[in-house]
Amino acid sequence: MVAGAEAALGDPGLMMAARRARRPTPRRTRAWWVPALAAAALVLAVLGGVRWSGYFNVPASTDYATAVGQRRTVALPDGSTLVLDTNSDVRVRFGRATRDVDLLRGRAQFHVKSNRSRPFVVHAQGGTVTDVGTTFQVGLDGDKADVTLLEGEVDVATQQDGQRHQVSLQPRQQLVFDRAGVIGPVRPVDVATAEGWTSGKLYVDNWRLPALLAEMNRYSTTQLEIGDPSLDELRISGVFRTDDPGTLLQVLQQGWSIHATRAAPQRVVLSRR
Repeated sequence: MVAGAEAALGDPGLMMAARRARRPTPRRTRAWWVPALAAAALVLAVLGGVRWSGYFNVPASTDYATAVGQRRTVALPDGSTLVLDTNSDVRVRFGRATRDVDLLRGRAQFHVKSNRSRPFVVHAQGGTVTDVGTTFQVGLDGDKADVTLLEGEVDVATQQDGQRHQVSLQPRQQLVFDRAGVIGPVRPVDVATAEGWTSGKLYVDNWRLPALLAEMNRYSTTQLEIGDPSLDELRISGVFRTDDPGTLLQVLQQGWSIHATRAAPQRVVLSRR
């Protein structure tokens, strides 16, 4: 038996077979390095995108919007805040050098954190409103934009016939400019009245009835209409909640000779009693 074993140990063929048996079976390495490589590539792609964007100063944009009757306060990345009025839409584009906001629809109030090396610029109707730390409002109405300054100072700039026009506002001042670049006169504004909508209130001082209804209609899907032209020159004063057209109708019917008729589920027509 021992001799047979010794003979077997001396056999070259058996010895080679034994060495092959002891050698570890090759394992497939692709199973671990392919997923790892793919994951690493994904991480590098993401990081590379961030660095690429930062290096070339390509600001990301974020849209904020409100529905009819909704108000919204937004905290911006730089510490500034904005308040969106009903049915409004803005696009925020912050880069390293500037802070840009496009007013696409409606109205917004901006409370800007001061940073003189990074101006805060609101774009509307082809013009710009620039400041470094203040509180102001910008609203759109057709092809016009109105700018109201509550605190600080802003510069309003437009382009008209290839020429740049610029006006600086002081607190409690307002102006209007249009898409053609024409800037209207600076006029005073009452701060409480200007800020009323931010708390859901409408301060009305000797407004014509059509103007009052138009403003209230912005906040409701129920639309109030004048069915009698003799009401067009009626003047109204008071404080009304933008989310309560029912109370406004009661006041109009009790204080003036007005009758309200619901012509459709979301349509009320006013006529003289």
